[in-house]
Amino acid sequence: MEREQVIKALIEAAAQTEDGPAFEESVGETLWAHAEREFGDWTSALAAALVEAARGKRRSSTRRTSGVADVERKITEAFEHPVYVETLDQKLYGIPGSELSVSDQVPPVDEGTLSEGIGALHYVGDSDAVYLFSNQGRFFGLNSQLVPTWDRRDQRRSIRDLLFLEPDEAIRAVVPRRRLVAGRLIHITRGGKGKASDASELGSGLDRSGRQAFKVRDGDDVAAVMGVDRDTTVFCASAKGKGIHFEADEMRTMGLVAVGVNVIKLDGDDDAVIGAFEGKRVRQIAVISEQGLGKRVDFSEFRTQGRAGQGMQLARLNPGDLLAGAVPCNPAEDLAITTSRGRVWRVPAAQFHMMGRPAKGNPVAELSGDERVVHLAALPCGG
Repeated sequence: MEREQVIKALIEAAAQTEDGPAFEESVGETLWAHAEREFGDWTSALAAALVEAARGKRRSSTRRTSGVADVERKITEAFEHPVYVETLDQKLYGIPGSELSVSDQVPPVDEGTLSEGIGALHYVGDSDAVYLFSNQGRFFGLNSQLVPTWDRRDQRRSIRDLLFLEPDEAIRAVVPRRRLVAGRLIHITRGGKGKASDASELGSGLDRSGRQAFKVRDGDDVAAVMGVDRDTTVFCASAKGKGIHFEADEMRTMGLVAVGVNVIKLDGDDDAVIGAFEGKRVRQIAVISEQGLGKRVDFSEFRTQGRAGQGMQLARLNPGDLLAGAVPCNPAEDLAITTSRGRVWRVPAAQFHMMGRPAKGNPVAELSGDERVVHLAALPCGG
């Protein structure tokens, strides 16, 4: 074997260790002997293979970057539409979408920045009125202009000044009123429960006192609420890296006070639903893990299955890692990543590379210490 062949064989052996035997077992005695003969010693052979692997990664990264540049990005009036901010202290505000700028740099931890204290973002487009759904399954109707605006200088007024919220109640989902004019309301909980109700049961009026839309069991929380068409599908993603795609009519229509049915089989107490959305017209899914590994997946890879199954693999995870978010996305638009330290930054969706279902993804978020990603949101193109 010549040096180039030895280096190639060592790189291939290292790749096999992700899901297979230890590196020494993959190398074997024959390759070990060739490496020592060509390079003089084992350490020099490993160093040469490491250098070549790094060069190959840079070449691959360059190819992927050129592909990102080919995506046509165009700012539209949607860039100015409001984005709803769910803060770490469980308050809700509205901000113009233009307040969140696109950046390839992670924003610093700074009390003077907009990102301080943000736990999640919600984008629903431009709407004259919204329905707000709480972690207790109650809903509130509100004129969009009445939602308090995020003010970095003086944050005295919050959503709690407008709605009759219980002390431990917080808003978890925002749905534009136009989505509930007809069709059905579907909610999914983190514990894997879901329910469909006729949208007409909510009424068309705005009510700030709060009415029950569904029941949430003790210890559970709301993962998603959506207004859907009669003929559609639903997709749910779990923290353990599974995704299930099923026909929405498998969730029969129930009354507003029902708990619902199982939508996905979770894997243990540390598993939970981390994202759910209507499957109609979705072409790609963006996912990100708590450790900051992200990718995009073609939605056609997820055939429809029966409700309440384990689903299909959505992402392969590192030991100790969990998925933090899964959203439908447009590669010409943006994604917003939020971390446990309240930082949020907006990046072009195309920076999440297209990969297959079994792939882990590439690092897309630079985290500090024990910081982890907690939320992912899709936004219009912002530059």
